[in-house]
Amino acid sequence: MKVGILAHEFINWSGGIDFLWMVVDSLLASPRAQEADIHLLIPDSGPRLAWRRIWGSLGRGDPPMPALSDSLRETFLKYDPDYIEIHHIDIGRRALSRIARDLKLEVLLPAANSLGADFSIPWLAYAYDFQHKHFAEYFTAQSLRARDNHFARLMTEARAVITNSRAAANDIATYVPQATARVFILPFAPALRVDWLNDQPDILSQYQVTQPFFIISNQFWLHKNHATAFEAFRLVAATTSDVTLVCTGLTSDMRDPAYFPRLLDFLKTHELEDRVQILGLIPKRDQVELMKRAVAVIQPTLFEGGPGGGSVYDAVSLGVPAIVSDIPVNRELPDANIAFFPPRNAFILSELMKTQLSVPRKESSRSDLVSAGQRYRANCGIVLWQAIDFLRDRV
Repeated sequence: MKVGILAHEFINWSGGIDFLWMVVDSLLASPRAQEADIHLLIPDSGPRLAWRRIWGSLGRGDPPMPALSDSLRETFLKYDPDYIEIHHIDIGRRALSRIARDLKLEVLLPAANSLGADFSIPWLAYAYDFQHKHFAEYFTAQSLRARDNHFARLMTEARAVITNSRAAANDIATYVPQATARVFILPFAPALRVDWLNDQPDILSQYQVTQPFFIISNQFWLHKNHATAFEAFRLVAATTSDVTLVCTGLTSDMRDPAYFPRLLDFLKTHELEDRVQILGLIPKRDQVELMKRAVAVIQPTLFEGGPGGGSVYDAVSLGVPAIVSDIPVNRELPDANIAFFPPRNAFILSELMKTQLSVPRKESSRSDLVSAGQRYRANCGIVLWQAIDFLRDRV
């Protein structure tokens, strides 16, 4: 069985790389991997890509595709080449069809954009989320139409699609009633990388972070709801002098350039600038080390495609407590080590933070964390192989 893994829509953002890793790791967690050849296809080389970069640099045409990130290389080169082979290809459907033919691939996944109903081999689509239906005010009219058209095409041209949650699957049924694709729901499947368990205590001093602290690892985007978390921290800080809040993630949102400055104004007004440390986008391994040493991960998000988003995914894999907004998709999280608060209620969030400060951390053993991750991945692998079998049976 020859399987092609598409990096095309995932290599330019850290969450996408994590998702690809989850897909590959879950496939390999199944006994079926013994009979499979897995090929990672990375669109970072070729004349069409070169032209797009030139046009992008001139300020015309499509934006340039990013080069292969160090994070992607670091993630996948750890695999034995007997299990996964990496190929650098050009962008575009023609290059993809050519490599599929040359490698004799039998299925491609995950395709975030439609490859067309007439593509030469079966492909498994990926529907990320329907945020634009729940928070239309965060999108332009043009963006709303584009996303509607995107999902309509994806769900009618693909034979099968994977989603990260039951909530996303429900949204497909609600907002794409013309969908003909079979939907496969991936189970929540957090797993740590074993090297994350090797402590790097110098990371705290590198970022001048002192304990105790809470951490938010979200991009500073409108729907991530930092405002509620900042107000909750203000209430906590008023009664606890030594606690701080650490934030990682991009500090800009094109939908509202004034969003991040407003948050900074809030911190200045309440004299919290020295107690809320905004680190920006930092290396994944550094973020993980900070998370390991936090009192808890705060996830105030108003919307996610998968339970908890990436930060809670990592928190669960590490055995770190998380305080999470009580939105439908987050209710798909396992109960252990998770506390919920109404998503815009800063007071209840602050009370949960104070409670977390007052109780000792329940530490999980290294072996327990690793084995839990393996179980999660194996369950996810079952669903992925079921989706692949479904496509092959309909060739």
